[in-house]
Amino acid sequence: MKRLDNVTNNLNWGRKNIIIFVLNYFLNEEKKVNKKKIVLISSFISVVIIAVLVIIYINTDFLKTKEQLFWKYFGVKKDEIANIVSNNELKEYDSKLNKSSYIKEGNISIQSKHKFIGQIEAKILEVGDKSQDFKNISIDINYNRKKISDTDIIKDENYYLIRSNLSENKYVGFENSNFKQKAKQLGLKNVDFIPDSIKDIDFFELFSLSDEESEYILKKYVPICRKYVKNKDYIKKKSNDSNDSNLTIYELQISGKQLKELSIAILDELYHDDYTLNIILKKIQMVDINNKYGNLENLKVKIREIQHFIYNKEANDEKFLSIIIYKNENDVEKIELVLKNDRTISIENENNKIIIKQYDVYDKKIELDTIDNIARTILNSITEISYSKNIKNNDINFVDFNVICDFGIETIILNYNYEEKIKNSIENLNRKKDIEYIELTKDDKKVYETILQNIYKINDLEAGKNYLQKN
Repeated sequence: MKRLDNVTNNLNWGRKNIIIFVLNYFLNEEKKVNKKKIVLISSFISVVIIAVLVIIYINTDFLKTKEQLFWKYFGVKKDEIANIVSNNELKEYDSKLNKSSYIKEGNISIQSKHKFIGQIEAKILEVGDKSQDFKNISIDINYNRKKISDTDIIKDENYYLIRSNLSENKYVGFENSNFKQKAKQLGLKNVDFIPDSIKDIDFFELFSLSDEESEYILKKYVPICRKYVKNKDYIKKKSNDSNDSNLTIYELQISGKQLKELSIAILDELYHDDYTLNIILKKIQMVDINNKYGNLENLKVKIREIQHFIYNKEANDEKFLSIIIYKNENDVEKIELVLKNDRTISIENENNKIIIKQYDVYDKKIELDTIDNIARTILNSITEISYSKNIKNNDINFVDFNVICDFGIETIILNYNYEEKIKNSIENLNRKKDIEYIELTKDDKKVYETILQNIYKINDLEAGKNYLQKN
């Protein structure tokens, strides 16, 4: 009997243990599942939080440093302005134009605010074929609404034919080269500003960079800038103007010493950077009419000269340059460059137009004794430049360019605008082979004398005066 009780107790103990074991098993499994759920939920929440923070960081100013905010809005304005000069529509138009015939009708006007000079107007009609590199140009110039000049020009590859009242309405032909030499033959002493040849500048190509080129330059030179310009040099503040409380100002202040060190470092890197130098070289060759820096070695020599010049300039820790961005809500209104004790330049765009203004110019002396001083006087007198370019139907290009110069005693306003249409073909264009002309060479003394007589409005050249300088 006692043995039976023992067996019964053992069975009961076994059942209890089995039940406990089974319950523990399922409880443990449930805990594992719950732990997995917690881990999965936690991971999901973390991913969501990270994603939200990334979205907030990219699309808002939250979590950005003053440096990041400055370059964010600087980039916005840069892209807006670049889009006016170079965009996909302009690329397509330019590519099509280079393979086509075209008609270009333009107007130039020069007005004097206080009427110190009369109104000058020029009408220009240009018809040509880019694919074959020839064009016909007619220019009518009026002064105070009276015609003073009527000129026809034929450009055929590297040759020019010109007819005007200065040449007694006869075509004079010359190769597009050695203009300095021809100027000397006309008795001109200072010929440094005269190019050896006339170049057609492709402004679209001049101002555009490929995505690959832009990315390379940014990756190469931004780290150098960041080495010398720190987050403490950036300022963010609200405008003090009560009429524009939504205006936020982002400013980068650079001392003379910082700018000097940064410039030397960038020039040193540029000197060894053949990739960027070749990009610059291509741009220079479009406008370097005297071909001073037309090869890599000459360009490198110039870089070292500039670097040496900067190295020898005194500089201190006082603020020298400020770049200021004015942001109103989500729009960047303008960017200002303030150069200490010299000038302020503002850059803005509106209605697809770039507007550059210059004010607070320190040196406004009028000096006209040399070519350099004339250029400096004109540069310092410029108060506003505006430029717009619009493409219509992929075949018509509208350009408007304005310059306002304030010389103190007088303000001069220059406007140049044109409409250019791509055409399938153009008939009745004059070519070099179709025209009778006088070949302008160093031996054509009679031609030179005729031109000089018409320029100086004299019947006979003065005896002994060196109008024609012999080689």
